[in-house]
Order: sequence, then structure tokens, then C-alpha cells
Amino acid sequence: MRHYITDWKRRRKFYYDKSKEAGIKTETIERKNIFKLLYHPIETVKSISQEQFERVCQEYPCFEKIHSAIWEFKEILNGKNVDALDKWIGKAKNLDIPEIDSFICGLERDLDAVRNAIKYEYSNGLIEGCINKMKVIKRIMYGRSSFETLRTKTLRLEKLRSFN
Repeated sequence: MRHYITDWKRRRKFYYDKSKEAGIKTETIERKNIFKLLYHPIETVKSISQEQFERVCQEYPCFEKIHSAIWEFKEILNGKNVDALDKWIGKAKNLDIPEIDSFICGLERDLDAVRNAIKYEYSNGLIEGCINKMKVIKRIMYGRSSFETLRTKTLRLEKLRSFN
């Protein structure tokens, strides 16, 4: 990775020096602002204009592919369009991007659960939070007490929270 970054910096500096000699003004965009485009629509990202986004897509076609794949997946989730999932998976596999391929493998391992998550409004987030809280209490008490003490402490904690 270090060699790749060093080589990339060297190429970037060479490109910048060449454009400086030619009198061309080079515009730089911070990486964090480009990453914001993956999470937010371009209209809400104030630091990048539409023209800059188009230039980034021309310069880095791979980013354009990733950007469109992510936003298509978000549309599937938000639109509750289960039928489009298989089409999106096939399209995303053709991109040959290792990180997206890894994500797709995770989806395919439990495709029924993914389809149900898209289709239904139900969530197990509340239960997961309770389980996580129990595990934290259990770790704090590890080796110090029995199950009965853990049970009593958890019930008292919930009783205190319900009064607040």
C-alpha cells in the first residue's frame, strides 16, 4: 500500500508540475468531500458543484460506477422494490470491484433476510439494543457474581430507567 501511495503522489506531483508550467490552473477537491457524495445527494453537498462532480466522474470512471451502484441500491431499499434486487446484484457483479463483490457475497448468503428487510417495516433493532446492554452488564460483572445477581441488577436498572 505504501508503494502504491508513494507512486500515486509522485504521479500527482508530476501532473501538477506539468500543468503549472503550461499555465493551467489545477483545481483540487478533498477526498472527504468526494466520499460525502456516496452518502448524500449532490444538492446537499455544498463543497462540490455539479460541474466538479462531472469532472471527477470523467477523470475516475470507477468512482462513477461505485456512485451509481450505491445510489441504485439505496433506491431499492427506500422504494421497497424487492424485484429490482436480483437485477442490481447482477449489474453490480459485472463491475468487478472487489469491495462490492464482497458486499454482494454477504447479501447472497442470506438473501431471504435481505428481501424481507426490504419488503417489511419490521426491525429487530430494539431487541439488539437490549441484548447489547445485557452483555455490557455481564462483562462488567464477570467473575464477581451469579446469574441471580445479574438478573437483580438488570431488573433494578430497568426500574430506575422507567421512573426517569
